Amino acid sequence: MAILGFVAHRAAADTLTAAADHAARHAQNTGETRRTALAAGAAYFAAPSIHGGGGVTVAVQGKPSAQAIHSAYLAQGPQFLAGLLGAFALVIHDENNERVLLAIDRMGIERLTYAIDGERVLFGTSAEQVVGFPGLTRRVRAQALYDFLMMHMIPAPQTVYEGVQKLSAASAVVIERGSHRVYTYWKPQFRERQPERFETLRDDLHSSLEAAVRDCSPDEATGSFLSGGLDSSTVSGKLAQVAGRAKTFSIGFGVEAYNEIEFAQVAARHFKCDAFEYHVTAQDIVAAFPLIANIYDEPFGNSSAVPSYFCALRARERGVTHLLAGDGGDEIFGGNERYARHKVFDAYFRIPQFLRRGLVEPIATHLPGKPKLLQKIRSYVEQARIPLPERLETWNFAYREGSTMLEPDFAATVDPRVPFKLMDDVYAAAPCDSTLNKMLYYDWQFTLADNDLRKVNTMCELAGVKVSYPMLDARVVDLSNRVTPSQKMAGLELRSFYKRAMQGFLPEQILRKTKHGFGLPFGDWLKTHEPLAQLIYGYLTDLKSRRIVRARFLDDLIESQRSGHASYYGYAIWDFAMLEAWLQAHAIPR
Repeated sequence: MAILGFVAHRAAADTLTAAADHAARHAQNTGETRRTALAAGAAYFAAPSIHGGGGVTVAVQGKPSAQAIHSAYLAQGPQFLAGLLGAFALVIHDENNERVLLAIDRMGIERLTYAIDGERVLFGTSAEQVVGFPGLTRRVRAQALYDFLMMHMIPAPQTVYEGVQKLSAASAVVIERGSHRVYTYWKPQFRERQPERFETLRDDLHSSLEAAVRDCSPDEATGSFLSGGLDSSTVSGKLAQVAGRAKTFSIGFGVEAYNEIEFAQVAARHFKCDAFEYHVTAQDIVAAFPLIANIYDEPFGNSSAVPSYFCALRARERGVTHLLAGDGGDEIFGGNERYARHKVFDAYFRIPQFLRRGLVEPIATHLPGKPKLLQKIRSYVEQARIPLPERLETWNFAYREGSTMLEPDFAATVDPRVPFKLMDDVYAAAPCDSTLNKMLYYDWQFTLADNDLRKVNTMCELAGVKVSYPMLDARVVDLSNRVTPSQKMAGLELRSFYKRAMQGFLPEQILRKTKHGFGLPFGDWLKTHEPLAQLIYGYLTDLKSRRIVRARFLDDLIESQRSGHASYYGYAIWDFAMLEAWLQAHAIPR
């Protein structure tokens, strides 16, 4: 289900009618037929929940209801957002104050895009829907295409289209009397020092997780993703507790380096789940690649969309129409490997500055290339000198290549530093002092809201399944913020508190396992599966003619993938091929 609509004041009748027709066509396609007209002009919403009265109309996707939001807004005005919980995208048209308010939930589970076009405010959960409104020009931003190649998605607040923006997590925009303001309405309160008692935090973690799963209203048509990691195993276990039995859905690949199906089996046995498995193949990618390119309203490069889609599809085939996902646990409890890696770099800055600059850095710069120990020392110093959050991208293929991979004419239209300015802004806005909590806050936007949640939401939509995220329930997130950095990660151990808190609930094999996730052996299959190679290389050939990326660069990339690190270069190839597939699927001219 989606929000789509407009609010217009003193709009020309023909433009208003055309916009209403556009929204009505969408409403017909999605089974929505709601319409409301307001005296100040006109408004149209296609949405799951609408409520109006007293000159105020509310449309909302998610929780709570439009009626509850309507009451809260009348009582408190826009300030009500600070206390609003749950996953939501909402639109409020306040005729009395000539105000339009758009907002999404704290963690960015839901999505909302908008355009301000003279007297009209156009909005929708899809950027493509918004840019399709009559009177708007459907023009792709060159900068957005570069940002995609750098970040594997197009980060908020921009979209791929000129004039269309999207809201970041926990943000709102108020359009009022000819001006507009975008602001963050909520920030977390991180506890940085003076740890609470472990036992209190542990008990609160379990009670909040159980409440979060219970609030998902699980029934016979509810199941859960189960990868065998900490979070999916926890959610599956809590679902089994709450519902009495859990249906779980897991993905394998038939390639040992990418398989952790055995851990999913351990969790399923432990919680006595009804477990279902599916093994993704290279041919599945061939079938799904064009579908994925088509359903996303912007280029999206996370290749684990494929296993997410087939997992949700198999659930739907089994009669499951609601899946619980474990996304978010790593980003609230400190589980990504880079958190430990960059904690090591923190030690470098404990060396007095005059020694770093006057002795360590000059020596490290001139160290010979061999032996390996000296190479590691030089690499360590070189990376440490790159400030966070940019240092997080040093592994990134596009970061290493930069604008040199682009055609000169296209490169002249973009600014390679734009993504890093956005990264810096989000990192600097973190309401905390510790490096770990700053990185968590940063990842809430770039890893969760802009990436993982969009991946799972969209793939479940494609499969015809609703998805909920118990780990991102406000009670769980607030509990995680009470856990200090030293508790979240003791030394270099990831998720120290969480693992200790889950002793006796999760199987020991899962508590001890290394992180894996829904990886995809795309690079390996690209070498061995001819139909997949034909599809992907065909997209790369077509991309050359757009004169965005240098043809020689793409040829060299293919050769590197064939002869070198198949996985590393394979993921880069995925992004370039997906870019072309998206441009074709959305009829973007050359």
